Amino acid sequence: MEFPDRPGSPFFAVERYISGKDSYGGGFTKHNTNSGFVDEEQHRVTPQVFSAFSFYESKGDCLVADIQGVGDLYTDPQVLSSQYRFGEGDLGPRGMALFFKTFRHNTLADSMGIPVFPLSRKELKHQAKYEDDDTDDVRISAALSDEAMNKFQAMDINRKQRMASVLTMTKKDGSSGEKDTAKRSNMKDVDMRASLRASMRLSTKRVYARTDSEVDEVQSCLKLANRDFLFSHTSFNRKESGELMSSKIKRGAGGVRSSLQIRRVSDPMIISNQTKLNLGKVHYQLALLHGMGRFPEMAEDGSPCAFSVLFHLCYAASFQYVAGCLALGRLQAGLTTFVSPLLSTIVPVDFDAAKDILRRAMESPYPPAAPKAAAGCLLYQIYQGEVENNEIISPANDSMVTLLQDILALMDESSKEQTEMQANKKISASIEFEVGDRVEANFAMEGTFYPGIVESISESGISVKYDDDGSTETLTKDNVRPIIPATATATAVVSDDEALCTENTDEK
Repeated sequence: MEFPDRPGSPFFAVERYISGKDSYGGGFTKHNTNSGFVDEEQHRVTPQVFSAFSFYESKGDCLVADIQGVGDLYTDPQVLSSQYRFGEGDLGPRGMALFFKTFRHNTLADSMGIPVFPLSRKELKHQAKYEDDDTDDVRISAALSDEAMNKFQAMDINRKQRMASVLTMTKKDGSSGEKDTAKRSNMKDVDMRASLRASMRLSTKRVYARTDSEVDEVQSCLKLANRDFLFSHTSFNRKESGELMSSKIKRGAGGVRSSLQIRRVSDPMIISNQTKLNLGKVHYQLALLHGMGRFPEMAEDGSPCAFSVLFHLCYAASFQYVAGCLALGRLQAGLTTFVSPLLSTIVPVDFDAAKDILRRAMESPYPPAAPKAAAGCLLYQIYQGEVENNEIISPANDSMVTLLQDILALMDESSKEQTEMQANKKISASIEFEVGDRVEANFAMEGTFYPGIVESISESGISVKYDDDGSTETLTKDNVRPIIPATATATAVVSDDEALCTENTDEK
C-alpha cells in the first residue's frame, strides 16, 4: 500500500486479515517456525507434511517453514535454502535440521511418498512423549537394516530399565589432549612428527565404560557410514508390494484429531543425487547442533547426547557428505573433531577404518574440495606413520605418488573455488552503475533476481524498474548486478561457516 501524501511516498506491506476458525475449533495457529518449533497440540498434520514435502520436491534445496494461518489458508512463510538465499530468516541447512529434528513422520507423509527422515533412538524417545501416531517401530525399520533394528530393539528393552548416560574418556597416561590433536601436517621436524605419531598410538588409546548394547549402537552407526545409503521400500514405510505399512491412528490428548482416512497413495518421491547431498548437509548440521548442546531437553545429566551426534554424523557420511567423512576419519585416526569433543569418548581408534572413510571423502562427487584435500593429507600421513613404525610394508611407490597427485589436484581445485567465490563477492562492489543500465535486481530482497533498467541513482540506493510489471524498487548496490555473462554474475555461494560465523577446524 502506497501513501502518496506522506513525505517520500512510503510503501507498507499489508496482508489480508484472516478470520474464523478451522474445523478443529482453533483460530489463527502457528504450525511451525524456521527454527524448529512444531505445534505440539498437532491441530493439523498437513502444514508439517507440506514443509517436509517442499524439501524433497525441491531436491533438498529449499524448505518452506514458518507455516501459520487458519485452516488451509497460510501466510507469511519463510523459505530455508541450502545457500542462505532468502534473507536473514533463512537459516539454511541448520534450519532444515531443526525442522526434521521435531517433525513427526505420519501416515499422511507415507501416503504422499515422503521418505522417513532417520532419527536416533533418543530423539525418537523424546518425540514419543508427544506422539499421536504409534509408528515408532515402522520408522526405526526404515532407518536401519533388519540386523541393526533387532539390536536396537534389544537395547531399547534394556534402556527402559536404566537412565542413559553420556560417557567420559580417561587416558592411561593422563597426557594433554592438545598434544594428541596437533596438526602434524604443519610440523617439519622429523623427530617431532615421529614422536607425535607414537603418541597417537599410545596416549590416545581410550578406556571405555560402555555396555555391550552401547558398543553395538556405535558399531552399527560406523558400519552405516562406510556404505552409500540406499532408499528402499522400508524408507517410505512401504511393503515390497508398494502398500503402506499398517499403523495405528490415535486421537490426540485434547481430542482435536480424528482418525486419518487415506483416499489415495502416491508413488514414493524420487530421491536424486542433489537430494542426497542436501540430506548429508542436514544430518551434519544436526550432528553439530547436538554437539553444541542445542537440545537441553534431551540431556539427562546436562550433557549433549554423544550417540545422537554420532548417529547423524554417520548418516552424513553415508550420503558422502565430505565434512562428515572427514570428521569420522579424524576420530578413527585418534584426533578430535570440530563436530563435538564428546565423540572421542565413544568412537574407538581404528586406522584401517579411518583410511576407508578418508578415501570415501576424497572420492565424493560433491564439492567443496578443501575437506577432500584435508582428508587426503591425513590419509597420506597415516600411511607414512605406519611405514615408519614398521606396522605395514610400504605401499607401492606408484600408489603413494598417485595419492600425492590427487591431493595436489584437490588443493588446486580448492584454491580456484575460493578465488571464484571472492571474485563473485567483489564484482558488485567494483562496478559503477549509470542510469539506463540493464541490470538484475534482488526483488524485495528475497533472493530472486529479476531483469530491469536503472532509473535513478541516489544516496538512498539504486532505483530499478522491472521489465515484467513495470514496478520500481530502490535497492542498495549489493542487491543489484549487471546483466553480463552468467559466469561473471553468478551469485556467490554462502558457505555454512560464513552464514553461521563459525570455522571448521577439521579442514585446517
